[in-house]
Amino acid sequence: MLRHILTLAEPTVGEAQDEAAGLSLADKSVIATMSDKSPLFVSAMELLAHATELYTLGNERKYKFVLLHLANAIELILKDRLIDKGVSIYVPKKPQTIGIWESFDQLANVGVSVPERPVMELLIDDRNTIQHRFGFPNTQTVYYYLEQVVTFFRRFLDNEYGVDLADVLKDHLSRENLSILGLVEKAGDEEAALDRLFALSPASAVLQAFNLIESRFFALMGMKPFGRRPPPIFWRDPAFPHLLNDLALEGYISPESVEQFRLLYEMRNRAAHAAHFEGDETSPNWAEAMKVAKDLLRGLERAIQEDFAATRTERLKRSEGLLPEESEGSSKRDQETD
Repeated sequence: MLRHILTLAEPTVGEAQDEAAGLSLADKSVIATMSDKSPLFVSAMELLAHATELYTLGNERKYKFVLLHLANAIELILKDRLIDKGVSIYVPKKPQTIGIWESFDQLANVGVSVPERPVMELLIDDRNTIQHRFGFPNTQTVYYYLEQVVTFFRRFLDNEYGVDLADVLKDHLSRENLSILGLVEKAGDEEAALDRLFALSPASAVLQAFNLIESRFFALMGMKPFGRRPPPIFWRDPAFPHLLNDLALEGYISPESVEQFRLLYEMRNRAAHAAHFEGDETSPNWAEAMKVAKDLLRGLERAIQEDFAATRTERLKRSEGLLPEESEGSSKRDQETD
């Protein structure tokens, strides 16, 4: 049940490794200062930034270069981490560097985990196909890879370098383009970014909005999305409908958003699995899905700020007799104090 999820999440892989190695925040800062200035690291960030800029042009003939840049950025950051670990990136006795598959294996040998490897392998395979054959990937495919690579870099830079991706990319991307990647600080910026992305690709915007909603629910429940195990699928939890209803009853979201959540979920699936809907003549209602998503994002953000989860948990415990009922006198004193 959602209300029984522990509020203390397990430490991330990077945090566990740092703790085992006895690394303080100051130690991580020194390590980051050394390694995030290397030529390979900087080049990886530049490729990620340029891939984002090409995507925002909305020119499908440029999309193949987005995939090429993303794949190359991953290869460079993996090799940079190997160098940090004291591992040579050159093929023995040859003036050439190892390939990405060897990089994955070498990192595993020194204790660096890359759980995103299956998606990375798909990207590399598509990159190789694009390099040797004529063709252009579609908007949704490109955004899928862009989003996955950004998610990888956020985790990898935090765990392995002790730096924040948004801070690093501020030197390479405009605030507007950072917002396209979901790397924004204010709710207003977030909505503006979704609107801009919606103009480029409605499906991509709905997909990103849904991912933001997922992270909001994790935050509301005091959970960390990153860890050794994948996060739970929040909307499949039996308690989720009750949570949505409570958010509506308390005025955080509209009753219409509760009713239309299924539409948002269906549009999210359509965006994430576009190939399965080829030939489907049903017209997707992206605009309505985005309307629901925005209402949920605003309401969830306010619920987080007002600690709605703690208040709701206390109320549920009182209703189940796990906590004593609040006395009328106590309630009046609280009102007088307010």
